[in-house]
Amino acid sequence: MIKRHIYRETTNWGEYPCTNNIYIFDEKPKGQRSVKCFAYIKQGSETVERFKNPYTFDLRGRTFEEVK
Repeated sequence: MIKRHIYRETTNWGEYPCTNNIYIFDEKPKGQRSVKCFAYIKQGSETVERFKNPYTFDLRGRTFEEVK
């Protein structure tokens, strides 16, 4: 079984109207420049949106906290 890691984005976007979602990665987003993202949950929703193919997610300038 493959372990997935669920993280909530906590990035402060300043004046930009961006939302922080919940993402499901194949590994913890710590110390890497990018990770593969398999799915996400939009802010304010409970529906998991899956990617057809894993999406390479750029982590530069973004912050996350683990969902327990």
